[in-house]
Amino acid sequence: MTVDGGASSAPLIGRGAELRAVEDFLGRARVPGGLMTVHGELGSGKSSLLEEARRTAEAAGYAVLRIRGHRTEAELPGAGLTQLRPIPASPDGGPRATSTAAEALDQHVLPGRPLLVTLDDAQWFDGLSLDALLNARHDAGRGTVALLLASCPVPRRSARHTLEPAPDLVLGPLAMADAERLLRRHGRDLPPLLAERVVRETGGNPAGLVSVARLLQSSPRSAEALLAPRLPLGDALHARVSRLLEGAPGPVRDFLLLAATARTDRLGPLREAARTMGTADHAPEAAEARGLLLRESDRVRFAHPLLRSAVHWDASSAQRRRAHLALAGLDEGGAYQRALHRAVASPVPDEATARELENGVPRGLAEASAVHELAADLSPRPADRARRLVRAAWAAQVRDQTGDLRRLMSRIAALSSAQDSAAVAALDARLAHRSLGGTAHALAPLPRYAEGPASAWPPPALGVLPDLGESPATRALPAQSETLALDGPQPAECPSLVSVLCWTDRTAHADRGRALLATAGAALRQGRFPLDPPRDAALVSVATALDDPRAARHLGGAVLEALTGLGHFGTARTVLAHLQIAHVHLGDRAGVLRDADTGERWSRAADDPHAAAVFRCGVAQVRAWEGAEEGHRALTDGILSFALPRRLPLVAARARWARGLMALSHGRPEDAYEELRMLSDPDGDARHPVVAAWALGDLVAAAVASGRGDDVRDHVRRTAEANRSLRSPPLEHLLARSLALLGDGDGPEELFTRALAVPGAAALRYEQARTRLVFGEWLRRRRRVLEARGQLQQARDTFVSVGADVWVRRADSELLAAGEASASHPSRAMAELGLTPRQAEVARLAADGLSNQGIGWQLGLTHRTVASHLSRVFAKAGVRSRKQLSAVLRK
Repeated sequence: MTVDGGASSAPLIGRGAELRAVEDFLGRARVPGGLMTVHGELGSGKSSLLEEARRTAEAAGYAVLRIRGHRTEAELPGAGLTQLRPIPASPDGGPRATSTAAEALDQHVLPGRPLLVTLDDAQWFDGLSLDALLNARHDAGRGTVALLLASCPVPRRSARHTLEPAPDLVLGPLAMADAERLLRRHGRDLPPLLAERVVRETGGNPAGLVSVARLLQSSPRSAEALLAPRLPLGDALHARVSRLLEGAPGPVRDFLLLAATARTDRLGPLREAARTMGTADHAPEAAEARGLLLRESDRVRFAHPLLRSAVHWDASSAQRRRAHLALAGLDEGGAYQRALHRAVASPVPDEATARELENGVPRGLAEASAVHELAADLSPRPADRARRLVRAAWAAQVRDQTGDLRRLMSRIAALSSAQDSAAVAALDARLAHRSLGGTAHALAPLPRYAEGPASAWPPPALGVLPDLGESPATRALPAQSETLALDGPQPAECPSLVSVLCWTDRTAHADRGRALLATAGAALRQGRFPLDPPRDAALVSVATALDDPRAARHLGGAVLEALTGLGHFGTARTVLAHLQIAHVHLGDRAGVLRDADTGERWSRAADDPHAAAVFRCGVAQVRAWEGAEEGHRALTDGILSFALPRRLPLVAARARWARGLMALSHGRPEDAYEELRMLSDPDGDARHPVVAAWALGDLVAAAVASGRGDDVRDHVRRTAEANRSLRSPPLEHLLARSLALLGDGDGPEELFTRALAVPGAAALRYEQARTRLVFGEWLRRRRRVLEARGQLQQARDTFVSVGADVWVRRADSELLAAGEASASHPSRAMAELGLTPRQAEVARLAADGLSNQGIGWQLGLTHRTVASHLSRVFAKAGVRSRKQLSAVLRK
């Protein structure tokens, strides 16, 4: 019994109507004797509703008394009243019990405050006490007493008292959308395939969903959980649900076990299997009479959604084997289902069953990895066992079951059969370059026997070959991959092969990749893409390698939807990483952050810190656009501390790029140059030729601003030569802008114009705006103010649309210098201190702590010009230092 409040909790999900009904009851219950009853099956959330009612009542001025029924006291007359105070009760439930209960309640009534009594598990509150409590609520002499009861049905329960009220509220199962919301709260990191099963199998029961989700989150063996006939409930909930089976005879339990194990709910086949087990024919009717099963025509279902799990896990392993063997003898479900039942029941190796199981795995089966592993365990020969474990590993990879993939890799590596050394080495190489999960990597082809009967060969290569590790298996990978291609060389049009080739040498293989992208784009426009999502996913990687973000976005969106529909979340996660890169290039801030949120959630579910680091690179890039320095260093430090020791240059290079861009945007070109040169310098710790090309414009801008333009001329020249074969529009745009920044005279104007006219460059909104900004600055310095304003205003508008706040401020400064004040114009400082527009801009940046060189970078001035402006600002403001200037401007 408690009379005070408790800790607050998160709001209830899916119980809005019930909460409103409770609030209405509390509003009406200030007259004596108010009563509300709540019924619902075990686990439906009655206790949570009572707790929410308690908080609501206390907020409305009620005192609250909480009591509950106890199963062990259900048959002890008067036991419940002892929770009010230790008092004797009349054995016959006469006036003495009622008056004593009224007196006890009276002691808890406070002057001017009504009392709410909540009784949880009322079905276990003994009849005498409940009758007395119901009567006493009218007799409390000094205040108002309201009673809120919650109970659930008990099978075959006899009436123990006479005044049990009918329910006012009945808590049903949660709607599907509400169940998914609850799962996101308590099982956010569950793999998507397993999350879908949790929602489906718990049938909208809140307690079941929460308990199962928490239990599964602590287990890395997601594929094994998917293969289990029923998900485990957790000890505490299992014990509560199992009580529903108390007193059920053996034949009833046997039939319930069959029904819980079978993939059918048809009564006829279940009766046939029961006869095979020697179970009495009347067992279904007996289970129905006990309220355990419900029959609808020729089908049966469990009365409680969690009862299937309790039945399954209550049975011994021998009992479960008997049930599987009985079900294996049925014609129901086809050859695969029969083989699966025999495999689960088999105590010894069985090659015939293993072969039938392996060959019958349906396409897209969520638990395919566990089925292939089960087939491997049944294999008498080590070679067959290795082959089937390889198939299990591939199935685990495409479905993002990373914990299972690691475990399977260990099993395969432990096999010493010489004929399987190639498969072991190939898988070891895959693990090395996946590096804890492997988003944005080129996946080495596995042998043909590693993929399902209907899958495309080879599996998609989805990323960046330079992120391969340096293990012996990795160094030997090309030769092994060729050896493992059992049916001869790979076809030239294979997306996986082209993806690997493009990431290895994109200039040499650009034409082949573009031909595939053109074909896929035409198919997409005709509604015929993707035809084979696991195979076509590699095309998204090809698009990224060839600097075609629009193709990556269009093809990637279609492939991603298809892959998630198939449950291939491992491949889908890699496609999502390429989509995020495309959104970075397209200046889609919202898309980058949306991909990061989804990708990090999937990465946590797969226990894949590498993938999480990849998605954080996109966040770091967006924060650099915004100029949001707070936390940026810590974010990129975390990425680099993960990537550098593991030799993941793609991830490290993207983090360095984001750091360099942040330094550049805040007027620290020397720092920016030191970060960005690491992408192309032979000794750089994040050397990556593709990312170096993406960051070319920023490297040149930092070099020119820090007086190192000559240091990057050779790099720009080599990049231009490479682009003659690659013919990348984004790179052509950056090259023209870079050459303009490095040139002089009238040549830059032609180069800026050429950069803006590159086909497709308009889609690269952020880089296009950067080009317009520097072109506008160049025009303004040549006193072509009207032309400059046009370029600068377009740049500013684009920066606003992509959320590049720090660049908006720089565009504002240039517009101000061109004679066009923007919304951020510092008019107060100009008016009160008599500053010119340029002096006001210098004053603001100096007060923000920027050095003269940093201010010069922001405003396109030399540091000597900045010093001259600043001395005039100090004189007009009557100060001698930046610190004093900051105080004056804040007034």
